[in-house]
Parts: sequence; C-alpha cells; structure tokens
Amino acid sequence: MTTLFIKRNQIFSIALLAFLMVLPSSTHSQSRTKSKSNYSISNDGKGRIQITNNGKEFQIEYEGDITLSDDDKDIIAISNGGFVEIEQSSFGNRRRIVIESDRNGNLIKKYYEGRTEKDFNPEGKEWLADVLQEIVRSTTLAAEARVNRFYSKGGVNAVLAEIGRIESDYVNAAYFKLLLEKNLSNDELVKTIDVAGKKLESDYYLASILESNQKAFLSNSQTVTAYINAAKSIESDHYLTSVLKKVVNDKSITDAQMESLLEISKDVKSDHYMTQILTEVMDNRELNSQNISRIISLSREIQSDHYKTQVLKKVINDKELPVDAYDAFLGTLGDIKSDHYITTIISELIDNIGSSSGRYSLNKLLDIVKNTVQSDHYASTIFKKMGEHDLTEDQLIAVLNSLSHIQSDHYMTQALSSFADKVRRSSERVKAAYRTAAKSIGSDTYYGRAIKAID
Repeated sequence: MTTLFIKRNQIFSIALLAFLMVLPSSTHSQSRTKSKSNYSISNDGKGRIQITNNGKEFQIEYEGDITLSDDDKDIIAISNGGFVEIEQSSFGNRRRIVIESDRNGNLIKKYYEGRTEKDFNPEGKEWLADVLQEIVRSTTLAAEARVNRFYSKGGVNAVLAEIGRIESDYVNAAYFKLLLEKNLSNDELVKTIDVAGKKLESDYYLASILESNQKAFLSNSQTVTAYINAAKSIESDHYLTSVLKKVVNDKSITDAQMESLLEISKDVKSDHYMTQILTEVMDNRELNSQNISRIISLSREIQSDHYKTQVLKKVINDKELPVDAYDAFLGTLGDIKSDHYITTIISELIDNIGSSSGRYSLNKLLDIVKNTVQSDHYASTIFKKMGEHDLTEDQLIAVLNSLSHIQSDHYMTQALSSFADKVRRSSERVKAAYRTAAKSIGSDTYYGRAIKAID
C-alpha cells in the first residue's frame, strides 16, 4: 500500500511548498478561487492549517509522521507520540476528530459532534473519509506523495485528471511544479503547459510555472508554441512582462525563438511594461539587425510619445543603426504626435549616425522633418543640429532646399545662419541654393541678416 508522510522535522511538505511558491509569509489565500487556506508552524513543531471553503471552515493541527491510505480516505498510521486533530464548522454545526498514536503505535480515534463524543464507527469513519478528500484538494497536504502515486499509476494524464478536480490555484500550482520535476516527453510537456494555461486563473501562479520550467518549455518548436499559447492566458501586464524578461535573459534561447516569444508582448497593454521588455532585449541580447528590427517594429505598439522616445533613443545609442533598419526606424517617427519628442529622437539620430554618412538616406530624414514636424521652432532646432555635422555639397543643397517649409522669418533665419560657415566654404551652386532659400524670408531685416551671414 502506498503511504503518504508528514515529517516532524520537515513539518510536512507544507513548509517546503510554501517556500517554493515564494510566499511573503506562512499565510496564503486564494482570492480568485473558492477556497482559502492559511498555514502556520509553531515553535513546538506542531503544524496548523485553516481552510475556508464554500461556507465550511476546517482547522487541522498535527504532529509526527502521518500515513494516509491510498484512496486518501483514512489515516492508517501515526508515529509514536504524534497526533492529528481535524475540526469542521459548517453553518453552526461543529465536528471534530482526534487521532493519537499510543506507545505501541496503535491508533486511538475519537469522534465528536459539538461537545458530545460519538462512536467513531461508522459516523466518524465516514466523516473522516469525506473530509480528507476535501482537505487534500484544498491544501498541499501530502502533495508530493499524491503526485507520485497518481503518476506511478497513470502517468501525466492521471496527475492532470486530479488537478482538474482541485479548485485552488495555489494547490494546483504546487501539483504542476511537482509533475514538471518528472522526466516528461515533449508531448507530455505540451499537454501539461496547455492544461496549466487553461486551468490556472491566477496570473501569478501561471507566470511562476512558466518561469521556473523555461528551459524545458522552450526546448523545441512544439513546446515553444504551447508556451506562447499559455503565456497569452496571462492578463496582467506585470506578470507577462516578468515571463518575457526571463525569456530575454536566458542566453540558451536563440534569437529565432525569442522573436517568436516576443510576439506575446503585443498583448501587453501598458506602455511602461512594453518599454521594460524592449529595454531588457537591448540590455541583454546581441543587437544584431534581426533584433533591432524586431524592437523597432514592437515599439510601434507603444502609444505614449514619452515611452516610445525612450526605446528609440536607446536603439540609437546602444548600437549603430543597421542600414536595413533605417527606413523602419524613420517610419516609427510618423506615429509620434509631439514635435518635442520627434525632435529629441531625430537630434539623437543625427548625432549618432553622422548626417554625412553615405550609408543612410538624408533625403528620407528630411521628408520626415517636413511631413511630421509642425513647429517652426523644433524644425529649426533639427536643422541647426544638422549644421553641426559635416555635409557633402549635395547634402547641403538638399538641406537648404528643404528649409522652405519653415514659415517663421525668425526661425528660418536661425536655421539658414547655422549653415553659413559651410556655405561660405562651398561652391557657387551651394551659395545659390542658400540665397534661393533666403528669398522665402518676408522680413527685410531677417533677410538682410541671413544674406550678411555668408558675405
């Protein structure tokens, strides 16, 4: 007969599993499920469990090594000096069972209704069988031994069937973790991931399962697909971000796998958390062309100009922007509504790629400025930034020709004057482009200043 043990020194499996579940204290509650369980361990070595479930309250106190029957309906042995006391209050009715072990290992079983002792057989025995079924499915009581028993008899399917009978996410998570310690095949892993994604309502517990078994879950395309589907069940941006950040930090995961997994991030609604994910990629992964293109693409999911700017600035600053990602990068600027943030990004881009670099298209950048920057102040700021860098004569003429969309004479004069030194050192065709641009200035005063700057 298979037996289930509660260890005196280990104080059962409860303390261990509570630690594994990373609980902040020895008290645990399930707000999204029907049952609520509290655990405590006293200094005298006694364990206590309190369960609230569908109007019923259970209190369990125990000490020693306790053995349950294979069907979880009876307590068949307790180590010398040990005991277990189970009390239930339900709608004003109170029942209690006390089982103690004498010096010879014999069990003394007593059953009470209210304060009155009743015969243990058959009422007490029947009630114990009924209540133990509920207790083992409402707590992590003997969870490891139960998982081992179900697994030895019916494999993964038997364990998953028992999980299907358990309501508490806390208990289910403990069973999933114990099952995943087994040497499961890919098909068994896929099935387990799938059931976890559908069964666990708690984002916290689902995320903890996905994070703690990541290497096994991401071992091949079959399990990766199951992992993605399970992760999509996580509604909380916080926990989904936690899962994805762990993916990003796992160096054993290939870029191709990560690209597939980052598709999950499209379900992240918070710009703050999306920014965290993309920042994590840039901090911990090789920023090759593939990864940068993926970051740029996902940044378009960010609605906030502030957070989008954070990501795009980091793309520019962390690594030289690949030429094949340049157009995609510029395309994201059209999503930004604020001239301030567009100017911040373009200024950063100019400083990092160098406007004279032949690898990048200056004309495309000028089109972005013309079509997206509405403020003359910010447009002139961008042009003045271009004036700080070396430009070929063709590039200089292209910039001068693009200045005409600035309406303010003041800002037009500022922008033109920032190129004056370069124009003076250039050929006549550059000077002609400068004078043509200056003719759009309506004020004689500002026009005179602009022309005087190159004379």
